[in-house]
Amino acid sequence: MSQQILFPEIIIREEIEWCRSWVPDSNVVELDRPRILLIGDSIVMGYGPKVAELIGEAASIAWVGTSRFPADPAFLDEIKLVLKYTQFDAIHFNNGMHGFDYSEEDYARHLKRAVSELMSLTKGMTWMLSNSTPVREPHKLDQFRDRNERVKVRNEAMRQLAEALSVPLTDLYSPLESHPEYHSIDGTHFNEDGQKVQGAIVADSIRRHVNGLPAAESKTCEPLN
Repeated sequence: MSQQILFPEIIIREEIEWCRSWVPDSNVVELDRPRILLIGDSIVMGYGPKVAELIGEAASIAWVGTSRFPADPAFLDEIKLVLKYTQFDAIHFNNGMHGFDYSEEDYARHLKRAVSELMSLTKGMTWMLSNSTPVREPHKLDQFRDRNERVKVRNEAMRQLAEALSVPLTDLYSPLESHPEYHSIDGTHFNEDGQKVQGAIVADSIRRHVNGLPAAESKTCEPLN
């Protein structure tokens, strides 16, 4: 009897759900450098190009951003579609900025289930997990939204999962917590400087944990002045 993955009877979705993927070097069957997939949401679509620029020709950086919550079966389907047609060497994974109609207990449970299933499908690949970025009040960037407390709880769940799975955790929260100037006016997304800082942090993590890449310079994770 095949193992069944249990989902909630009622899937809670946002008014608009979306998914976008970007996979360079798709026409090359046997690439002479690692392929790395960044999984996340709209935040990854902001820092993804910065990571690719910093890593340069040392690796091929792809990304998939989705609004889906891990309890939604479509979440895994969207990621599996990207994995089906491209063989990657490493995955950098984030989720946590959507699905706030679900509880933080729901988040922790379904995050663990989704990551575990994806890891079982990608054996031999290097995995890195990442927490989520701060959320501020729109037009009042010196103030955090109430939702930011929930982001921090979800970040703790991500930290615990990384520890349980013995995979490295990229911290995208702490370096941005005291820098409201990196946010866009909507309080959720980031401007060019914020994206550069995130890109440097993720690129540093990739260099540290993916075999065969040049060592990172220690200054790459420092916030911009």
